[in-house]
Amino acid sequence: MNQGIAEITLIYALPLGISFVTIFATATTCGRNTKFAGAILSTLSIVIDCLFYFVKNTIIVQNVEGGILLSFFLLFLFGILCLVQTEEWSARVQFLLFSFCMLTGCIGTACFERPALVLTSSYSPTELVTHNKKYEDYISSFDNAYNENKEQGKDQASAQNVDDDVELAPEVMDRLDTYADKAESIVDKMFDIMHAVSSFEPMEANAGEMEREKRSQQALAINNRATTLNRKAIGIFHPLEAREAHTELVQASETIRSATHVLYSYCLLEDPEEARKKYAQAHDLIVIARRHVDKFNKIIQNLKTNNQPQQ
Repeated sequence: MNQGIAEITLIYALPLGISFVTIFATATTCGRNTKFAGAILSTLSIVIDCLFYFVKNTIIVQNVEGGILLSFFLLFLFGILCLVQTEEWSARVQFLLFSFCMLTGCIGTACFERPALVLTSSYSPTELVTHNKKYEDYISSFDNAYNENKEQGKDQASAQNVDDDVELAPEVMDRLDTYADKAESIVDKMFDIMHAVSSFEPMEANAGEMEREKRSQQALAINNRATTLNRKAIGIFHPLEAREAHTELVQASETIRSATHVLYSYCLLEDPEEARKKYAQAHDLIVIARRHVDKFNKIIQNLKTNNQPQQ
């Protein structure tokens, strides 16, 4: 309940409140030039709000992160308006600093973990795995840093691919444990989303428009959670030894995201036959996602078991 209130506040109340304050500040300002500048900034705020609320999950992902991103940018516009309105240099410096901080927050939110402006739905599972592999050289450099001989470290990594029983270095095991702990929290959230899809009751064929709108909003909320989780799964830095496990984790998150998107599409279909196929497809994708999660857990368990100290 509290989480729902927080999401409503960050997605709706905060951005709209900032927009209304900007419009009110424009209406009460004096001077034709400042009114003109305020009208431009207010119009820009309204346009951005419309893109966020009516063009869902295209320009900005409509979730809590998207709401925070939107709020920072609206505060940046509000700071510019205050900068234009004031005539004192000391106040202008303050509002200029405020605007800079809000712009920094906007950029930081957009670039944290994964850009919030780039939707993961535009990537296939194969592309996601390929995109993530660009970090492997960076990760492997940490492994090599702990070896006195760099070539020897490479030989050990190659030998591990041949023999699963080769014991990993303690520092590599530490990074593997850290990765496994972070991945475990993501897997727990995956199961929550998979349960939400599996327990999503089918709609009646003659459901009214209000019922379809209500159910589609529920499905969209699940899809937004899956999209955010997918982005977090991709963003986890993993040891080179856990590459195969991480591939399964990413594929599981992408499959779940696809399932929630199919579920949302199901709520919008009026053709009973097509809707039935979409509903079944969403459940089939959940079964596939569970298989990827099982493979991930098995690989991680094997890595840990093979490197346990002998009694």
